[in-house]
Amino acid sequence: MQSLRSLGFYCYFQALIIALRSILAGDFRNGLKLLIASVGYWRFFPNGLVLSLARQMAPSRILDISSPKLIGLILAADYEILAVDLDDPQLENRWARTARLLRRNRFSHRLEDACHLRIPDAQYPFVYSLSVIEHIPGDGDTRAMREIARVLTPGGRALVEVPLRHEYQEIFHNYDSKGFPLAEERFYERHYSPASISRLMVPELRLVRQWAMGEYLPIDPWIAVPRLPRFLRLAILPFEPFLAAFNIWLDAKPGRDRPLSMILLFEKPVD
Repeated sequence: MQSLRSLGFYCYFQALIIALRSILAGDFRNGLKLLIASVGYWRFFPNGLVLSLARQMAPSRILDISSPKLIGLILAADYEILAVDLDDPQLENRWARTARLLRRNRFSHRLEDACHLRIPDAQYPFVYSLSVIEHIPGDGDTRAMREIARVLTPGGRALVEVPLRHEYQEIFHNYDSKGFPLAEERFYERHYSPASISRLMVPELRLVRQWAMGEYLPIDPWIAVPRLPRFLRLAILPFEPFLAAFNIWLDAKPGRDRPLSMILLFEKPVD
């Protein structure tokens, strides 16, 4: 099996190819955007994990619940993908449009609430959701996990990523998860501690494996918030896959310094 680093770079080069094909097809705006910001610092290894699992499982269809859409577009070259999001206009304006330009007809999309999916039971052998359910307030993360369990086929698997820190914290901002300003502060996301990961454990799913993801040098505190001048932040974007490849660690246990996220692999038992 290919290493996750090589799979991460595979996704990166696929992003560059998609960007260039989009530009040549006349979609300069989306093509240039993807060329400059191809794979984010936090997406490098999770993208590789999704791709690795898809290749191992060879599922008939895959459900992407509100994840960053690049990996779904890459997978749509070989698998049937349904990409859902609660309210993101980029789902149509950017990603579905790019899929049509590339003639990736296996990519479909629609607006869905992760806590109330309009999908029949046991439809998908593989579901993934990267850095999403931490944005759902209240007990929405647990409800989303139950929905994932419901739409999984028996024996199917789900990959879920959430932010990880040493202590649990709920974050409030005056902008939403897409960066749009709000009139007042409201719940933005939760940072899970190793103990609070139990919120994601539902009886319908069995935890198969977990990866704690973190960094050796503290790059995240500089690029996750607007601490850098805009021109410098833009200059860093093309190099984020390389920063991730050599500065991010993966471990089975979440006890190391500078944790960023926890990636959990679940399986739905066969009755």
